[in-house]
Amino acid sequence: MNDIKKFDAIAKKEPIDKGWSGDKKFRVETADGQRMLLRISDISKYDRRKSEYDIMKRIAALGVPMCEPIEFGTCDDGVYSLQSWIDGKDLPDVLFDLSEAEQYELGVKSGEILRKIHTIPAPETQEEWAVVFNGYTDAIIQKYKECGVRFAGDDYVLAYIEQNRRLLENRPQCLKHGDYFMNNMMLEHGELKVIDFESYSFGDPWIEFFHVRLGAVNPYFLTGQLRGYFNGEPPMEFFKLYAFYNVSCLLPVICHAVSHGQDETDKVMKQSQDILEWFDNMSNPVPSWYLKELWDVLDENGNQTGRLHERGKPMKQDDYHLVVHVWVINGSGEFLISKRTPNKIFPDMWECTGGSAVAGDDSLTSALKEVKEELGIALDPENGQLFRRYKRNFFESGDFVDVWLFRQEINSADIVLQPDETCDAMLADKEVINQMITDGNFIGRELFPYIDELFEFCDERRAKNEQAKNDIV
Repeated sequence: MNDIKKFDAIAKKEPIDKGWSGDKKFRVETADGQRMLLRISDISKYDRRKSEYDIMKRIAALGVPMCEPIEFGTCDDGVYSLQSWIDGKDLPDVLFDLSEAEQYELGVKSGEILRKIHTIPAPETQEEWAVVFNGYTDAIIQKYKECGVRFAGDDYVLAYIEQNRRLLENRPQCLKHGDYFMNNMMLEHGELKVIDFESYSFGDPWIEFFHVRLGAVNPYFLTGQLRGYFNGEPPMEFFKLYAFYNVSCLLPVICHAVSHGQDETDKVMKQSQDILEWFDNMSNPVPSWYLKELWDVLDENGNQTGRLHERGKPMKQDDYHLVVHVWVINGSGEFLISKRTPNKIFPDMWECTGGSAVAGDDSLTSALKEVKEELGIALDPENGQLFRRYKRNFFESGDFVDVWLFRQEINSADIVLQPDETCDAMLADKEVINQMITDGNFIGRELFPYIDELFEFCDERRAKNEQAKNDIV
């Protein structure tokens, strides 16, 4: 067995002048061509660096794409660690050259990665988070009041902090990367990888998202990051705490800037106004840069353009997005239909399930999601078929409509209505639906121009199935 350490096998060493830790960093290569990152710290940092190395081992075991720990030990210059070399580029250097859709998807990936990291729990001896952060908050408020500089609108910030300290109560704690910004991410052959775990700590996972240091933000990446982390829309409780952490962490940044001169102070003063603008003077915890539902923009032929569109805003001429209509039919020829809530357009009208595809989702994924979200029904993708696609211009925007047909038995007891979307659901055959259209209770053929063709197709297929059964008998 080969017991020679990787450190002893280093044949080439090239210094790296990046980072703020004070450690020495090198790109190294062994005689057999393996490239690694060598980091050497003062021996006084042994305990911290050993703990960091062990933490990285735990994170890597989760399958997190990262600079993986290879070896740890001491050398003549202090304490060293070897990590896998990432042959990529720093994310900030390439992110803005990518399409909006690619920026968003990388954000989603970064959120999914962080969710994995946060599965590592804090030690049982960890002090209660509310005690820890309230003590920190008291100290920074006092220091801010004594620093001699005030920023416009700080009364909104101080009031928000005091009114929302209750949000800290009973918060869970876990391992935090501690510096989870795009500056500590790299892109290697299209794969996002995380680096630099030096600032790891334990605490409330949601404080990981404070962006007060970012200044200008990338809305596509950051919106994707939140959606990736929460596997959908973040809850309002998160946004309230997000605002709390951002303004809490703004105060020490200002105090620090004052000690570094007027230029730095002016910079953070402007940043304070940006943050107040994010939260509309602390009246709205959802930051202004956060993008609501996003659609992939399609061209006139239904192809992806790489651009994204925020729902609720007018689309450009000749831009389209994807919409799905989902019809579910059982063995008796009954269709699953639902009733729209009074707050929506076409209030209290019956229809099939449908909606716009969100960015990153293909047609089938969107169809499955819509039925699950609106009615709580999990459809088997093997039971579905794309019946047809057609292009239309509707409500001053263009879209491509994919009509899906699923054959599946539905148990009415399994239906779970989504508030603000559906208020009733039932099974109905084509005769009942046609009568509902005539009576004005079902959205009509102007929005479902294919409905007669769909019914005829289902009748023909049902007849063939019955004939096949008779032939077997």
